[in-house]
Amino acid sequence: MHYKYSASLGAFGHQRDRFCEYGETRSLEEMVKIASSIDNLDGISVVYYPTTNIALLKKTLEKYHVGFSHFTVDLSREPRWLYGSLTSPDPNIRKSAIEHIKDCIDATVKINASLINLCPMGDGYDYLFQADYRKAWSWLIEGLKEVCSYNPNIRISIEYKRKEPRGNIYVSDIGKALYICERVKAENLGITVDFGHSLLSGENPAESICIAAEANKLFSIHLNDNFGDWDWDMIPASVNFWHFIETIIWMIKVEYKGWIYMDVYPFRVDAIKAISQSISNVKTLIEILQKIDLDTLQAELRDHNYVRALKIILKEI
Repeated sequence: MHYKYSASLGAFGHQRDRFCEYGETRSLEEMVKIASSIDNLDGISVVYYPTTNIALLKKTLEKYHVGFSHFTVDLSREPRWLYGSLTSPDPNIRKSAIEHIKDCIDATVKINASLINLCPMGDGYDYLFQADYRKAWSWLIEGLKEVCSYNPNIRISIEYKRKEPRGNIYVSDIGKALYICERVKAENLGITVDFGHSLLSGENPAESICIAAEANKLFSIHLNDNFGDWDWDMIPASVNFWHFIETIIWMIKVEYKGWIYMDVYPFRVDAIKAISQSISNVKTLIEILQKIDLDTLQAELRDHNYVRALKIILKEI
């Protein structure tokens, strides 16, 4: 199976965290040009803002023959989302969040894409006794129902995360993400399984991919790595090698057909080299693991024959 690889356009520009600044300030064209130079990078992703110039973005991508995987709607980066977006106590803020997502849906149509990655990471709480959980979850579900019905042809994929920027994010794990999908009951609402976020939530990413796929809700896969303590967005397979191997095996087994997004932010590593190595790691391991007799492997897994299953894998690695 052939996969398409994507990365964040912002990875090639200026970044900052609480303490340091990284990279260089570059124009849209400069960043797209860099992306076009990376082997096997098929497309890029962009965070959507109201000021995003869709016509210029589309023109620049076409100029450098770079594809486009998706927009990300990050409902935490702007001051208006400080106390939540879809779950804000202020009805005007909730309305603003819904309109922002609808605007991104329109932009997605204009750029000839079909997927939005939705990150409701400003929706949560930092202290106990800070939130009305019943109302917050009700607002979240009702807001998603409205945006999903706006254009059923555009898929909306919820990216769950345990923490950051809020101490506790409502959509914190695969179970809650599936719960939301069940409550909203929209065919175009699905889930992004981010390898690092899954680790951060105490999950096994391979298992999360399986249950999302079984529910027909696996819309997007983001690959990176971390030490399980924070969302470091490191090069895939650089820390949790065996978790990564199992994740790739099940990604192949469930016949995932979407983009593989390199959600890597190379703060202290050269961006071009980091993204190139990320794709190389993933592509190489996929090519190796596709040689495995997955039916035989699955038979061993069903019988809990760990040693035999491991031997089957090790023959190819």
